[in-house]
Amino acid sequence: MVLRNAALRCGLIGAGCLGLGWFVGGQWSGRADQPLWHEPASQTAPALPSFAGVVARVMPAVVGVHAQLVAAPVANANAIAEPTRPMAAAAPGQRNGSGFLVEAGGLVVTSRHLVLDAERIEVTVPELGSFPAALVGDDPATDLALLRIEGAPAGLPSLPLGDSDTLQAGEWILAVGNPFGFAQTVSAGVVSFVGRHLPHSDLRVTNDFLQISAPVNPGSSGCPIVDLAGRVVGLTTQAPVDAQGISFAVPGNTVKWTLAAMQREPDGRVRRGYLGIEFASRPVCDGARGCGALVVRVVAGQPAERAGVRAGDVVLSVDGGPVPDARSLHRRIVCAAPGSPIALQLLRDGRVGDPIVAVLGEVGTRSNDPAN
Repeated sequence: MVLRNAALRCGLIGAGCLGLGWFVGGQWSGRADQPLWHEPASQTAPALPSFAGVVARVMPAVVGVHAQLVAAPVANANAIAEPTRPMAAAAPGQRNGSGFLVEAGGLVVTSRHLVLDAERIEVTVPELGSFPAALVGDDPATDLALLRIEGAPAGLPSLPLGDSDTLQAGEWILAVGNPFGFAQTVSAGVVSFVGRHLPHSDLRVTNDFLQISAPVNPGSSGCPIVDLAGRVVGLTTQAPVDAQGISFAVPGNTVKWTLAAMQREPDGRVRRGYLGIEFASRPVCDGARGCGALVVRVVAGQPAERAGVRAGDVVLSVDGGPVPDARSLHRRIVCAAPGSPIALQLLRDGRVGDPIVAVLGEVGTRSNDPAN
């Protein structure tokens, strides 16, 4: 009897195990060729995008930039104050980096710190070889330089400049450049922050940068940052020391304005307006009056102080045009011609006064006093 009960229990356990094997996952029938778990087709993860088509269009216009220096590199050649660094892969007396063709006639955009104090500049075009290049213009404030390939072949590939003002944090971007001399290297990431203001190490100004997560390394300086349509929305310039996944790019619209200014001036020099204020990154908003940029500091002896601007003022408009945030105010200042008057509408102590007029100075050297 005991044996019969034991046999019955074993039989029931075996049947239960068989049933478990049949019902797990709702589909498994005990066959070894099927996985244990099956997700319904409607619940599978969406496929990630392929960047291959964009890269194929972009790569032919991404170039290598090689600078032979006159002497030892200038100690402070970077555009942003520490703790960031320029990303030029360099042997003694040389700097190597990246750039891109912006015109079929041979105009190349790159980083200024790559070609600063260069005795000779060469540009390497994929599949076509290396060519000497001349400096057309440079801009210390944005760390941009414009080169022209000498004896350039006809019909070179070029990249269009996109509208960086439409970018939002979280959007995909690609960086294509030559880190450590590894030509045509592609890295992917996202826009991490739009409108990151960083102080310049030499000039009394801050600038507006894109923060990106695409990995960059020495030699990536000057590489284009492109959107998924293959348009240049930034140019890589700096990375914080010892950081991973944090680097900065000059926005595409800043590149557009700067290149136009370089080509407009016979000497290729970019002249930028200077007011002498620092402002908060977040706007101050009032339901009745809208938003404006809060002034947190006024530099002594500079145009803003002479015009009567005070810390705590909120700039609502410039020359009648609204400035809803710090980016708008910054752009209105630095894109205006030095020596030109600008009318500022201020909110002070809860009241909007009559516009005051300031005559802009020019961005120049003044260490450790970043403002706008």
